[in-house]
Amino acid sequence: MPKILDREKGFTLLELLIAITVLSIGLLGVASMFSTGIRSNSFSYTVTVETSVANSVMEEMLAKDGGDVIFSTAAANAVYDLDTGSASATRTVQGRTYSAAYSITVNNPVTNVSRIDVSVTSGGRTTTLTSYKNRI
Repeated sequence: MPKILDREKGFTLLELLIAITVLSIGLLGVASMFSTGIRSNSFSYTVTVETSVANSVMEEMLAKDGGDVIFSTAAANAVYDLDTGSASATRTVQGRTYSAAYSITVNNPVTNVSRIDVSVTSGGRTTTLTSYKNRI
């Protein structure tokens, strides 16, 4: 009788194969979650940089005097120079190139107020900010 009990200890090859299969499926799910997280983080970084560049351009526009001629003349998609130190108007951050443009609509929404739209583009994506400047 003791010999029968000795043979019933341990796992069969089939049980081990099933356990390894279940573990593999679980690990593939975890790997998929990691790759999705990395892609989402990259996209989030791109949007953050675009928004930061757009905020910087908007702050520079709003820092100008309200009587500046730029706010009394309509402009549509005028190129904004992001790199004043070179001939290029674009700026590259970690291998991604950003360009900016602004539009000014005079007397919008009311007289003596100009609407300013700043758009930053990178890799087919565009982020746009809108603000208003009193011209008085």
